Amino acid sequence: MSKKIKVTLPQNIYEIIKNDISDFNMTSNYFMNYIFLNLNDKYKNFKGNPAIAEQSKEKSSIQFNLNKESSLIYYDVLRDNNAQNESEFMRNLLIRYATNPKNKRELFIFKESVERINLAIKDKKNVYITFNDDRKVKVSPYYIGSSDLEIANYIFCYDFSEEKYKNYKLNYLKQVYTTSEGAKWEDTDYIEDMIKNFDPFLSKGQVIKIRLSENGKKLLKTIKINRPKLISKNGDLFEFEASDEQIKRYFSYFFDEATVIEPIELKEWFIEKYENALKNLKK
Repeated sequence: MSKKIKVTLPQNIYEIIKNDISDFNMTSNYFMNYIFLNLNDKYKNFKGNPAIAEQSKEKSSIQFNLNKESSLIYYDVLRDNNAQNESEFMRNLLIRYATNPKNKRELFIFKESVERINLAIKDKKNVYITFNDDRKVKVSPYYIGSSDLEIANYIFCYDFSEEKYKNYKLNYLKQVYTTSEGAKWEDTDYIEDMIKNFDPFLSKGQVIKIRLSENGKKLLKTIKINRPKLISKNGDLFEFEASDEQIKRYFSYFFDEATVIEPIELKEWFIEKYENALKNLKK
């Protein structure tokens, strides 16, 4: 019978752990064993800010079972770290993990895929990426970058199936396989510019025109996540450098406080979504 461990955490740390388990598409048991196996002496440089944990007085607990691999080294790890209390040792590991920025935590959790992709970038090789939904694509990887607010990491690459440059979120990956094929590097200037001015939405050169109400202008100042780059404004008319996908994600929160003017295809997408929502409300 496998050993069961219960860890009590400050509420803010508990919430970070539970959100990461969900966002990274893992079970609690897999995640907790991963932390135990990987966040020890080998990764002492992975340091968080323990003082953050002291801000929360409320507590919640996580319970998990040691897997076979963890069980084999469990008592050796405790002895090597002079751990007097099992739960306290695991609690400190989780606090060290959780008090790092989310993009850094994500790189740590997906370190095997990150290492393979970075090696492929260095050797200029193509890779096959399998996603969580089992979709598989061949890409030429160029860079792993994070969003401005350090929330997520993206793989900047050329997708051969879609025949265009793409950014894929790191936490969508399930497997990475490196091929012996040389990567596509014909557009060197473009690739280097995208790396230097990394944008998760690859929005460079795409102009979107939107009319905002007074409340919409306030929302623009308030909502920072995925906010597109403002190029110009004239009264109620705003121009952004952004991809269609970024506009869809960002302005969907605005409802009737924002109206897409151009491009027409994007405007029609919002019209269709709102019409479908209205139909569903009437059912």
